[in-house]
Amino acid sequence: MTSPTPTARVDRGHLPPGVVGLGRKDPERVGPYRTLGVIRRDAAGATLLAEAADGALASVRLLPAEVADGPDVRARLAAEAGRLSRARALCLAGYRDADLQAAEPWLATEYVPGRTLGEHVTEHGPLRGETLTALAAGTAEALAAWHALGGLHLALDPSRVVLSPRGPKIVDPGISSATGRPLGDGRWAAPEQGAVDGSADVFAWGLLMRYAATGAEPSGTMTDDPATGAVSDPLASLIGEASRREPGERPTALRLLEELTPGSGGDLGRAVSDLLAGSWTGVSAPEPRRARRSRTPVVVGAASVVLVGALVGGLLWSGDDSGGPLGALSPTGSGSQDTRGEEDATSGGGSEGAGEAEEGTTLAVESDPTDGAAVVAEALGLVRGASDLLYREHFRIDEGGSPSVAVLEYTEEPVRAVRNMNYHPMGASVSLRFGTDLAEEVEGIIDPATGDTGNIDYHRSEGGSATGTELWEEAQWPLEWILEPGAEIEYLGLSPVPHETSFEDTISDGLVFEATEGHHYSGTYVDGSERPEARETVVDFDLWIDDQGHPLRIEASGVIYPENPAHPDTTFDQERDYIFHEPREIHVPEGSEIGP
Repeated sequence: MTSPTPTARVDRGHLPPGVVGLGRKDPERVGPYRTLGVIRRDAAGATLLAEAADGALASVRLLPAEVADGPDVRARLAAEAGRLSRARALCLAGYRDADLQAAEPWLATEYVPGRTLGEHVTEHGPLRGETLTALAAGTAEALAAWHALGGLHLALDPSRVVLSPRGPKIVDPGISSATGRPLGDGRWAAPEQGAVDGSADVFAWGLLMRYAATGAEPSGTMTDDPATGAVSDPLASLIGEASRREPGERPTALRLLEELTPGSGGDLGRAVSDLLAGSWTGVSAPEPRRARRSRTPVVVGAASVVLVGALVGGLLWSGDDSGGPLGALSPTGSGSQDTRGEEDATSGGGSEGAGEAEEGTTLAVESDPTDGAAVVAEALGLVRGASDLLYREHFRIDEGGSPSVAVLEYTEEPVRAVRNMNYHPMGASVSLRFGTDLAEEVEGIIDPATGDTGNIDYHRSEGGSATGTELWEEAQWPLEWILEPGAEIEYLGLSPVPHETSFEDTISDGLVFEATEGHHYSGTYVDGSERPEARETVVDFDLWIDDQGHPLRIEASGVIYPENPAHPDTTFDQERDYIFHEPREIHVPEGSEIGP
């Protein structure tokens, strides 16, 4: 079975979303297939996106020798491959070929373009109506066909159901059975241990259909009457039956299929085909995009997800209730206005300890620095809650190009103020916002030859400037983007922080960044800046975090690919440095120092 022809090119430089570029240890070829990218990695090895000689795309499951050489693994894998070659199911990824005697055996199936069920629900919400029924019937058909051949899946979760434009497809059947390794998310697994049968897959099916219908993931609490929202019978009843604790009380996959295709006259395959033809609507495969490097992602556990939500929401940080002392500047914070009274503004009350974890709170960077997402969320909260901050940003387009430099300083004493200095080849400028609610704003010009900020002719801003807000947001952006779905982060241990800059400027002359070690993270994220004229930009980054959870430095680089192929690609490099806990001396001009 061949894959549908994609509407845009797929090659090593342009891969479907969710597929990342090959890693250093990934093979260039597997059997007759030229490998293009990595679909997933798990306990049984890797699934690679590959291209056959005829140009058809395939998913190639590659087992490392240490897995394949386990007791009877190759024999069991041969049995699973034989079943797959005999399977005739619309909604099961079809067999192509295999070499099970290779040092690293492989099994190739059709490549299924489209979002996984998990990605679809995350991006577009639950499925409704006939589309949901078609998903339920199609996945039941795949399981019924697989079980009829004596096979078990045992790894069903939202990542192993792909919603292709032609219908749903279950992928990875038999791999967990052959290797004896748990591949799926354990939250979706049946509660029984030891010997299992097809009822374990039916249990997972019930959880998956409830998730598809409501977006509700397994809570770990068993119930024989799960909430299914507005789902009607027979699907609602079947979800309840499939989710029963006792395996013997669950229906078979075949019965699920029969109940979902009434009037089929016994031709269940035709019934599913007709249902998909008439009801499978509104599902598309996303276009390929610029490839990202393959990395080993940090897996975020349930506890970390809760911690990330709390940290990003500012729940663990003291200070005022405006989302941190700079919350009023940042629409990405709580969005509330600064409500501190005059007493707080003049005395510094309400901000003492801002940007620090509450007493007794264990920092993620202390308890588990390998949990990159939790550490980054913690750092984002500290930036948002800082009571003093220096932030320096260098940005350069194309190697050898002239850099732009920006420096932000924030303080709350003796007067609340935020100063932004910007340098570029045409000149240098400063904007200053001050006062209890930072409503006062002035601007000035800096001598680019000297960078002297002590003698600036200020004038009132006309109409208000967004410069301060934008630069403050930019200090947070990379941390926010690292927390977005699809970003990847890997912990590399402690290493020296390379605060030295490859750029020359006068604005940051005299700034001293302490030589220190930091927790080093590396990975990729998608730049969230709005560039209508450019395609999605994937950024490679390195990040250093100190022992108190503060970001120290972020290095980023990437390529901007314009939508118009006639325009050249543009490379960029960016360096961001942070200093906390050093009072900033910001001169706030008197009225007589401010021109019209």
